[in-house]
Amino acid sequence: MKTVCGNDLTIEDVCDVALRGEEVGLPEDKAFWETLEKSRKFLEDYIATGVPTYGVTTDFGDSCHNQISVEKAGELQRVICTYHGIGLGPKFDHETARAVVLARLNGNVKGGHSAIRPQLARMMVTLLNKDIIPVIPQLGSVGASGDLTPLSYLGAVIMGQREVYYKGKVVPTMEAFKAEGIEPLPIEAKEGLAIMNGTSVMTAVASLAWKKAERLAKISDFLTAVTSEITRGKDTPFVAKVSEIKNHRGQCESAAYVYDIIKDSKRVWRYEDFLKNQIEKMEGKGFVAQTNKIQDRYSIRCAPQITGVYRDTLRFARDLITEELNSANDNPLVDIEAGRLYNTGNFYGGHICAACDYMRTALANIADLSDKQAEVIIDGKFNGLTENLIPFTPADHPRAGLRLGFKAAQITISAIRGEVATYCFPVSLTSAPTEALNQDKVSMGTISARKWAEQIELVFLQFATHLLAAMQAVDLAGYEDFAPFTKKVHDEVRKMSAFVEDDRELDKEATAVAEWLKTTELFA
Repeated sequence: MKTVCGNDLTIEDVCDVALRGEEVGLPEDKAFWETLEKSRKFLEDYIATGVPTYGVTTDFGDSCHNQISVEKAGELQRVICTYHGIGLGPKFDHETARAVVLARLNGNVKGGHSAIRPQLARMMVTLLNKDIIPVIPQLGSVGASGDLTPLSYLGAVIMGQREVYYKGKVVPTMEAFKAEGIEPLPIEAKEGLAIMNGTSVMTAVASLAWKKAERLAKISDFLTAVTSEITRGKDTPFVAKVSEIKNHRGQCESAAYVYDIIKDSKRVWRYEDFLKNQIEKMEGKGFVAQTNKIQDRYSIRCAPQITGVYRDTLRFARDLITEELNSANDNPLVDIEAGRLYNTGNFYGGHICAACDYMRTALANIADLSDKQAEVIIDGKFNGLTENLIPFTPADHPRAGLRLGFKAAQITISAIRGEVATYCFPVSLTSAPTEALNQDKVSMGTISARKWAEQIELVFLQFATHLLAAMQAVDLAGYEDFAPFTKKVHDEVRKMSAFVEDDRELDKEATAVAEWLKTTELFA
């Protein structure tokens, strides 16, 4: 069970709760509950003075000049949930919506700053542990003021409205509540804003995306290693000292990962052995056109410098996502220690938008690297193998001229690479004024996170297709000479896709390999 206190949630915790159904609980210590109760009492005492309190005893956004009585405060919060029921388009899946509920719970209990009632926190725990999860549309958030429209679906569900995922189906919320003996909880003063006016949708999406993206670094480095093996590359680019001189941690990690594979391969040259065995001696000649080149092309030689950037960007993005997960990010916020109420902009999703913008560019670069490595593997001019990785076929063979192998697979890899690149525009720059110019600068963080999640799925498909080609090349070049880890990957892939002797459709096999890449322990 994960204890949710507002301060120490990790990306791994989000994945455990969202993907594996781990239950959650709230702290048992007295201080935690006293803080929630004190902050709630502070808010209630504050609004009782008649001072206009944004979104509690005033209307919202540009309409905040309209003040209402304290007696109307609860109804106002129910109204904000209702009129934000305009989310459109495809729905977030069950797992992503679980992550949303967890992220919102964590932010709402942090330090009592959201001033919610304890029973509202307990209600969110109940939703998670009973697995009654809001069906949330993906479209409708500009990322400031937070994820208002998508989070309204959580607020509505708490009150027994709209629809939920329950026992593998989408059902009316009250149907699930009745089945579990749960009473709906009408939200009260400020609680609509506490639920809705924050960054929890974008942060949840980014958290789940980050965990998928993490393993793409290892897959990219493996594709570099096997490309080096297939092309009889040199070990020099992956020697530890090379990357240590460059300084960057991600490059050091990438080079070390590749080197750990190729050091046991019979197909990658130790540079000194290459010079001794593959280079013609001058022996007094004024010029020699060497048959073999003394350094590999950039897609191999510079791979640690490319995937290293990706690894370092992952590290940077993880920090921003984790900090956002553990933030109080609604408005207004209560500070019981100072006895103050703050009208804030903590709902602004700029850090999540930046993290996802950066990640999409870094991801597109390793996709581009894969495209170039696939060319080197598939084009027989560069690797001593066959054209398009077809089987070795004598001219008098009945199938001679009728085998095209991985020609179309290479086109698919390039097509996906091109589409992946279209996701690189910085979404943060699409900010435009909305809501009567009150929200005149918005983060667009939710869109950025969604686009990153979509892009990741494309790259898994691209890498899977690249991997099929690489394993075909392994068979053609001679399985026994490859590194032990390469053989492990090969053996697993061959369970899903056999060697391509005569041409066949590979779409279902590539899709199966893409799904395997997401879960295999080999790249965990």
